[in-house]
This record gives sequence, structure tokens and C-alpha cells, in this order.
Amino acid sequence: MEYTEQQTIKEVQKELKSVETLYNAKCVNWRGITTDTKEFYTEIIANELLWNLKEFDKINQITRTSSYCRENHSKIAIDLNSNRREEIFAKRIAMMEFSELGVIKDYQVPLKDTLKDSGIGKIDLISFNEDIKTLFLIELKCRGSSDTLLRALLESYTYYKIVDKTKLKNDFFSNQENGVNPEVISIVPTVLITQGCNAFFELGEMELDERQRLKALSLALSIKIFSIDFEINHALI
Repeated sequence: MEYTEQQTIKEVQKELKSVETLYNAKCVNWRGITTDTKEFYTEIIANELLWNLKEFDKINQITRTSSYCRENHSKIAIDLNSNRREEIFAKRIAMMEFSELGVIKDYQVPLKDTLKDSGIGKIDLISFNEDIKTLFLIELKCRGSSDTLLRALLESYTYYKIVDKTKLKNDFFSNQENGVNPEVISIVPTVLITQGCNAFFELGEMELDERQRLKALSLALSIKIFSIDFEINHALI
């Protein structure tokens, strides 16, 4: 279906009533332009969200009783027959180092505390840059994903609001041999994109100032966006 500007605004206003699941709303994944104003759907939605930033404060933090840091998680086998492309890619880059992102410390980090916490996903990746004492909570979009960059931004920020940041830092660093003081660590919501996905294409448009309101939203929410131009193939496993 195709939508007008007002239909798009009306839809996102409806979905904002459940801001914690906004990233899963169909409208934030609409691609293309409105039938009347010929603007990107995501530009109209991003503009509406910029006027309603306080709504994100309604996202409740969930404190996980179990540790966010799972020992020996990196030893879990990779199922190459799985259709979970992003999860496979995340496992493959675990413990790699990427300039500003630092070292990828873990993947698929759970946010739920109990089964009652329904509809909540997992943080795709967590990386740590020791030089700047920053922990990046990463939403990953890789080759084949049709998700919009807007959805990636909203998912990253939602998880950032949900996670118990103090406990997360303590779980990963309170017993670390490197002696990093958890109290000095900053946590940043982050999106990491590879070539071959829709979000990568939209990021290019944003860098050309074709998606100015989407860029403004990412800045308003202090979300970092990184892109890498390679895919890890089966030969590396």
C-alpha cells in the first residue's frame, strides 16, 4: 500500500502509544515516498519523533537477575545452516577489533529477566573501546536485511533504555583482570551496518543530506552509526 503524509503521521502517532515496541511497528519499516508530498516515509516519521522525544522516557528499565555476561558464550557452535544471517555474522566477528568500536566482547546479549518480559529481543553485539572507556550496544544490520535505518535506530535506542546500565557494566567488568573501573565507562546506543542491506543504502543517502530528519533523530538520541564494507564468508569458519 501507499500512504499520504497525514496517513503516515497518524500511523506513527498511534504506534507511539506503545513506545517500547515502536521499533517493531510496520510503519517504521515503510520504504518509499508518500503519495502526496513525495517525501520518504521515514523522514516524516523521524520528524514526528523529534517532536515527541519525551515519549522515549516512558520505556521502562528491566533489571536482569542473571548476569548479562555469560561465560563461555563465545564457544557456542555456529550453525551454518541457520537462516539467522545476522546472528551468524555476529558470532563470526566476536572478539575481533574494529577501530573506534574496539573489541567485540559478546553477541546476542539477553535483556529479559523473566518470561513475562515478552516482546523483548537481545542486543546483537556489545563492544568495548578501552582507550575511551566506552561500551557500545550494537544493533546489527547485514546483507539481505530489508529493515530501514529508522528501525535500526529505534531498536538500538529501545534496548539502550531497557538495559540496566549499572548492572551491565558490573557484570562485564567488575571481575576483569584489566582492572577497568565500571563507574568510568560510558554506554552508547549504536548501529552497525554492512554492505548489501537496505539500511546501508539509506545511510549513504543520509550522508548526502537526503535524509536530514533521520540524521537529526540519530543525533538527538545520541546514537552512533558505523558501517563496514565486508562480509565474512563461510571459508573463515
